[in-house]
Amino acid sequence: MTQDEIKELFEATEFSHTESRFKLRNKAILTVLYSCGLRRNEAVHLEISDIYFDKERVFVRKGKNYKERFVPINRKNAEILEDYIFEARPEFYQSNLSEALFINKNGTRMQGMSFANRLKAIVEATNNKNITEKNITLHILRHSIATHLLQKEVPLESIKTFLGHSSLESTQIYTHLLKTLENEIL
Repeated sequence: MTQDEIKELFEATEFSHTESRFKLRNKAILTVLYSCGLRRNEAVHLEISDIYFDKERVFVRKGKNYKERFVPINRKNAEILEDYIFEARPEFYQSNLSEALFINKNGTRMQGMSFANRLKAIVEATNNKNITEKNITLHILRHSIATHLLQKEVPLESIKTFLGHSSLESTQIYTHLLKTLENEIL
């Protein structure tokens, strides 16, 4: 996805549901999946205590192969998570009984399919045929942030650490994606 399309997804969260608490949760979901580059399972297992607002970091405890890492989060994205945690999340049923960051309407931890369904609702809320036809998945958000970081000339080693890859070879896939994108533009 392009950076403009990602912006459109964030804007579409305002129309992704009728209730404010769900809109704020949708925006927070996009934040951890795109801005933090988390895998679906990593987002599912996030706890409220994993968000370190004072250090501008998100602690990923359930990474692939049970690897842990800290992911940076900028002030704007931290504010999105704050809005969700302190304004929207308490409005969910029995929210105080769960430490899960993302909870469903029943007050229990959201599962992977729920994240995929929320993304689908956000995509539909864009009313953009080009975006809808891309069949955007949760993992495409991760690919997108990696590609966007490469476009901004962030070193491959830093992207590797950010994404939680064990080898640089996994990260180098994105250099090929970027070259393909640049060739399509030309």
